[in-house]
Amino acid sequence: MSENPVLILDFPGRRPEAHVSEMQLDRHGFTCTEVLTSPMPVALTTPTYAGELRARQSLGRPLAIIAYCATAPLAVALATLLAGPDRPVPIVLLDPQRTPPDEFLREYREVVSQVEGQAVSAERPPLLDVERLLATPGVLVERIGADLRRRAELALASYGFTGADVSGPVESLVGVYVEWLTFLVAAHHDELSPPRGPVLQVISRDHPADAGWLGAADLRTVRVPCERPELAVNAEARAAIVDFLHRQALPAAAGLGHER
Repeated sequence: MSENPVLILDFPGRRPEAHVSEMQLDRHGFTCTEVLTSPMPVALTTPTYAGELRARQSLGRPLAIIAYCATAPLAVALATLLAGPDRPVPIVLLDPQRTPPDEFLREYREVVSQVEGQAVSAERPPLLDVERLLATPGVLVERIGADLRRRAELALASYGFTGADVSGPVESLVGVYVEWLTFLVAAHHDELSPPRGPVLQVISRDHPADAGWLGAADLRTVRVPCERPELAVNAEARAAIVDFLHRQALPAAAGLGHER
């Protein structure tokens, strides 16, 4: 088997959905490297975000890249950077999706809800117009940081915590959410060239099968009869991905078909 690692693009943190690491691909002979580790890049477009990841980790050409959900465009950008002249990097995508303005707004509102929690505060600042501000990503990220700090301070103040007592907790809490929303800003600005190599998308029961936005010429789709939270630990999904990786490790990879 190839000694080249499999790069994993899966944003860390707590969530209902299983992480790609829970697939335990190492048990099938693959060396996996988590690429999205803190501190996260501060780049505001997908190509520059991929460039920061490559530079800071000295990444070489991998056997393949596996990406979950909104990291799909990042996988395409990173594969382009790491490909050899005649050796494109294969990509595996789990429930791939883009980050349009309405999706970013939904994620921002969810972050606001988590920051404010159940605190009873006389003052809750109005939501930012993040859909409009996406056109100026630097301004947006700066405004989001200030917005979330203010909300966290107000939430803590409602419990009687103020001043120097809250500065550390506020920065720790807000920093995590700013990293996530900065990543989504970069995922939204995803000006990309189509992937050159084979792409396998593994999708859950209700996920749209249309991946035309990727522009992949060599695309195979496997639909798994499970909900998204179980996708990364589903046995059928794991089997499809392991088979794909084994094929990429062979001197001449077999061709890929269409959705089954």
